Amino acid sequence: MKDIARLAGVSPTTVSWALNGKRVSEESLRRVLEAAQALNYHPKLSARSLRAGKVFSIGFYIVNPSLDPRLNGYLFPMLAGISKVLASDGYSMQFDIITPSTIDVLIKKALEHAVDGMLVLPQFSGVTEQIMRDLPHDFPVVFMQSDPATKPRHCVAIDQMKGVNLAIRYLHAQGHREIGMIAGPVEHVDNVLRMQSAYQTMQELDLAWKSVWVQQGDFDIESGYAGMKRILDADKKPSAIFCFNDYMAIGALRAASEVGLNVPHDISILGFDDTDVAEASSPALTTIQQPVFEQGQRAASMLMTMIKGEELAAAVEWISPIVVERASVERAGS
Repeated sequence: MKDIARLAGVSPTTVSWALNGKRVSEESLRRVLEAAQALNYHPKLSARSLRAGKVFSIGFYIVNPSLDPRLNGYLFPMLAGISKVLASDGYSMQFDIITPSTIDVLIKKALEHAVDGMLVLPQFSGVTEQIMRDLPHDFPVVFMQSDPATKPRHCVAIDQMKGVNLAIRYLHAQGHREIGMIAGPVEHVDNVLRMQSAYQTMQELDLAWKSVWVQQGDFDIESGYAGMKRILDADKKPSAIFCFNDYMAIGALRAASEVGLNVPHDISILGFDDTDVAEASSPALTTIQQPVFEQGQRAASMLMTMIKGEELAAAVEWISPIVVERASVERAGS
């Protein structure tokens, strides 16, 4: 700072005031900024943090027992949306995958002020409730999934029930009356909501719910393949299969192909998420798109509002999924 003062022809105090946003003359500010640029000066983040009482970093944490690299296709657009918002506020992001048994790590980070706030993707039943109970009451946190058993104060979530309703009604509009499903892990909060919506929508449309046509998967290709095999072993086959994510739909496509079925002519398959594998598959998957980039942006904006101490009422913001039509679904009987 003394070097900047010497080059700008002002006092070190003026340099300090100018670089910390305090009032100085326009001429002094111009000279200080030009000198700082010429000397390639950058203030230490630690000093900035001490002055503001913040670390200028937020945490984005997923609670999941798996480090499956296939999470990338779902998470990267979400991370990009978050980063876009943080960059405008000069914030960085810590990212980690926390197992259900190590949630206390998040509480410790809050108590030690390791981050100024958190975005949390809880994934499994009970996680939201535990974090809400154990975090300091005034610590900024925004949840990015809705747990049916808990109502967080601040949440930005994809409307899972609406997505499933769209999917089944889309298949119904294509003339399908016999619809099978490959669901996700029982304890996954998105799966809980999707199953509720699937049963409700099937009842509303007066469609038969046959247990042999509803198989449990694990959101991976292998379980989609196995679930489809079990459905195809039934005496009567459905005309369409709705898979609760794209990876399981890829597994279902593989199983159908192995037994000589043509997708979509013999059986239609619909996915969920619109990850990169959906467009790359053959045939390309018709699927339900989750707008996770938008979700990342909106959740980060909500969190930054809380961190800045601005007034923010308790709110759950819902983001609507959309149907993306490709080649894996056609009209029944076509």
